[in-house]
Amino acid sequence: MVFNVKSIALLVIALIIGLAIGYGIASIVGGGMVTTVTVTPEKKTYYIGFTLPLSGELSSIGKVWEKVVQLAIEDLNREVQAYGFNVEFRAVILDDGTTEEKALQNVQSLVQQGIKVIIGPAASAQVKVVKSYVDSNKIVLISPSSTAPTLAIPGDYVFRTVGSDAGQAKALATLAYQEGARKVIVFFRNDEYGNAFADFLVSYFREMGGVAIKLSYQTGLPDYASEVATLASKVQSEGADAVILISFDTDGANILSHAAESEILSSVRWFVSEGPHGAGELLSPAIGQFASKVRLFGTRPLFIANPLYEGFRDRMKQKFGMEPGVFSENLYDAIKLAGWAILRAGTYDGEAIRAALIEVAKTYYGPSGWTFFDNAGDKALQDYGVWAIVPRAPEGYQFKDVGLYERGSIVFLEEAYS
Repeated sequence: MVFNVKSIALLVIALIIGLAIGYGIASIVGGGMVTTVTVTPEKKTYYIGFTLPLSGELSSIGKVWEKVVQLAIEDLNREVQAYGFNVEFRAVILDDGTTEEKALQNVQSLVQQGIKVIIGPAASAQVKVVKSYVDSNKIVLISPSSTAPTLAIPGDYVFRTVGSDAGQAKALATLAYQEGARKVIVFFRNDEYGNAFADFLVSYFREMGGVAIKLSYQTGLPDYASEVATLASKVQSEGADAVILISFDTDGANILSHAAESEILSSVRWFVSEGPHGAGELLSPAIGQFASKVRLFGTRPLFIANPLYEGFRDRMKQKFGMEPGVFSENLYDAIKLAGWAILRAGTYDGEAIRAALIEVAKTYYGPSGWTFFDNAGDKALQDYGVWAIVPRAPEGYQFKDVGLYERGSIVFLEEAYS
């Protein structure tokens, strides 16, 4: 077979048309013969980076999140391919140990691999450390769980699929005050998350007419027995009637386990932030019994009456045999938003993906509800639910959503502690 310049040109044009539509038929003419070639382009692969707390202070949640990533990537690939996109998304997951240093190392490593979109890290202190790096390198970073109000900064490359703690602090303060607490000890992590949350909570609780006294504790300790002893002394000396705990999961579980052994701390009410929700350690008999005795209630971001969340939770239980845990739905939606933003951008470029992400989020509704961002790149609409630790038949305990924060007050949907 002999090819001339005209034949080669026809071949190139046919190939270009074939690539453009996904599958092409190229007719090659030469020497009086016609040969038909079916052109099947290679599937385009996009990588999404993850820095997750698979170890460290948020490891209980991080291990659940690893399964959420698997589910979301599978769903994303199925959806985009159903729409005719010949692409595939893959996750590159790194463990940051819930530390700032490792989170920065992970982000830098992912960027060196050419990745332009990173989901995580979990903690606000970690996000604060990586922020300048992602901004200067135009890398889109989406955290599903960073909530510190101090990181609500317009125009940067950091997005958060959850509302800031300015909103949750008001919900938690309202919950404590409505439940009769009038003098509380706010026991909080001495980090970006805990300090900002405590400041807002104290301010709101005082506006309501209550007395709030702050007491911080050092993070990253193997055991908090000494800190809990200090808390008990503070509760007794101040005559407080409640404790409001602002913690992560492993530290929160350790603190509650020691509190359960204290007669002083077992005689006052307890209220908790979203941090420990979903941690299996809280479902131990000792903490379960303590929760019932002190009528422990917590708040957490939750889009109220969302059937997509119910479906997501059921699929997690069926596929992996586990409850989603706090911020799991926010992580799932972050992954979906990232994938569709990449496709909308039309190019794997951080600046283009950032612009596309804002537009995609305006019309996306998922397990965490509506996802559109405010001018600081945070979830604009955020509801809050009330959770408790309740007995589970035939034995054991489970987390249960029992109320919601609505129009400035707490509405209980059912009795949690009889």
